Amino acid sequence: MASSPAEASTQQSRRRHTGALVRYPRWVDEPERKSPEAAAPDAPAKAPERAPGRRELKPPEWFEERLAAWVRRMGLGAWTIRSTYKPKLRGAEGYAEISPNFLEAELQFRQDVLVERGDVVIVHELTHILTDEWARAMEQVVRDMVPRRLQREARTYLRQQEESVVEAIAHALVRTAEQNDSAGGAK
Repeated sequence: MASSPAEASTQQSRRRHTGALVRYPRWVDEPERKSPEAAAPDAPAKAPERAPGRRELKPPEWFEERLAAWVRRMGLGAWTIRSTYKPKLRGAEGYAEISPNFLEAELQFRQDVLVERGDVVIVHELTHILTDEWARAMEQVVRDMVPRRLQREARTYLRQQEESVVEAIAHALVRTAEQNDSAGGAK
């Protein structure tokens, strides 16, 4: 029996609204009842793995030197680029906030850089400056052409594609510069 009038009315309303809308928990949703094969995908979600490789804490001077060289190589001399450095950034190697109307960019870098990535981290964020117009155009296409209920999904998909394009461009630029440096040193 219900101990208070509020609990009694809640129980009565539950009885009235039961019927075809009652949802029963599916046994496959309960972790203790899942088969070992079905439970396996849940296991990696417990502890996120760190990126493989050795990290090295770089001083701000290292970033400034590399950033100046890449700004020259990429033809971004007209841009005002402000950079900050943090020992760790949550979930990223760097961030870029770009204001193309004023030719300004604020870059934020994680100081403990993966050694094998080196300049790619810097070039990746600078490449966002070059691809920002493309990203804004894609945002406009999503806003104008995609039904509202699908826009979030479309933005998420396009953002992933943009990141992979930016990463590929950054790797290509660094590889080209390394080849040019090694060819220049061999002469």
